[in-house]
Amino acid sequence: MIDSVPLEIRLNDALEAAGMAWWEIEMPTGAVFFAENKTKMLGYKKKDFFHYSNFTDLLHPDDYDTAMQAMKDHLEGRAEVYETQYRIKAKDGSYKVFYDKGKIVQNRNGEIRIAGVVVNVEALQKLRIANQ
Repeated sequence: MIDSVPLEIRLNDALEAAGMAWWEIEMPTGAVFFAENKTKMLGYKKKDFFHYSNFTDLLHPDDYDTAMQAMKDHLEGRAEVYETQYRIKAKDGSYKVFYDKGKIVQNRNGEIRIAGVVVNVEALQKLRIANQ
């Protein structure tokens, strides 16, 4: 019965089917928490990523400044949300196009984090084509 499957598992399954994953960055430490699919889409293991820099180090050099500026604009209040598209290096050396959207949130203890979703743009395009 579907009600016996925890909501987190159901959500992760749905996001994975769409080529997406959720992520969070803890502020100010930079620690990251995310659905395993985020690294799976790139061919890596989840255990290899514990800090946001593990991801930003893989950004295509031509996209790095734009992605970092989008985050800075959000953190400094110039943008309501963090939103950017970039190329990121997969384990096989190829680049995949990802789209990120997130925002600053607070938990019950007042701790600040940034939470959002990442979309594998190629997977989304394939999903659109399949539904036409």
